[in-house]
Amino acid sequence: MSSRFAPRRQRFIAEGTVSSVVASALWARFTWSRALFAVLVLNVVWTASLFICPYLVPPGSFANQVGGANVIDHENIWATFPIYPRIIYTIGDAQCHQIYYRTFALNGNEMPIDERMTSMYAFANLGLVAAIFARPSTSTGQVMLNALPEFLRRRLSKVGSERAGVFIVVVGLIPMAIDGFTQLFKVNGYESTWPARVGTGALAGFVGGLLIGAMIVTIRQFSIEIQALRARLFTASTLER
Repeated sequence: MSSRFAPRRQRFIAEGTVSSVVASALWARFTWSRALFAVLVLNVVWTASLFICPYLVPPGSFANQVGGANVIDHENIWATFPIYPRIIYTIGDAQCHQIYYRTFALNGNEMPIDERMTSMYAFANLGLVAAIFARPSTSTGQVMLNALPEFLRRRLSKVGSERAGVFIVVVGLIPMAIDGFTQLFKVNGYESTWPARVGTGALAGFVGGLLIGAMIVTIRQFSIEIQALRARLFTASTLER
């Protein structure tokens, strides 16, 4: 009986070992830069809070409201909320206009920030993860290139890593700028749609997260190389003695 189950037991042990090795490798990669990992965790928590908090207050607690950007103008409403949603909605109020017809609603409540900004924060997480798994470099542009698919990396690398990095940022921000400013100045009475807001926010958010992540990776890699150089110099000076 035991001989019949031995192959299964061995396979289970082998699979468990492989899973443990993969998990360990992933954890090592995520925590290679503790600063970048901390930024990712904070942004994931913030993004999750945007979706959770509308369910922590009664339906209709925050609906059909219009405010101004970069000013807290619904403080009387937040004062009635429990502490967690109060904090999240106040932070959202400080950075977003919270106009109801440009904001998704959950549980009968507007989300803390509008559709475009929600999309930006959500996709910034993907940009940060892309930077985490990109090959490190002391060049921010090179890290951004390394995070892209091979076919894009080959083409963009022809113009140099720094120019390629600038190009990636510009391409990520221009659609949002065009859509946002056309809406802001009411060009031909233009009002953006939710797919346009989400799409342009997603692109800008991913690129923004990638840029921030690449900068942190660059600082970490530079620090590692400086430490290695100091170690070599110390070894050389010790040998000379």
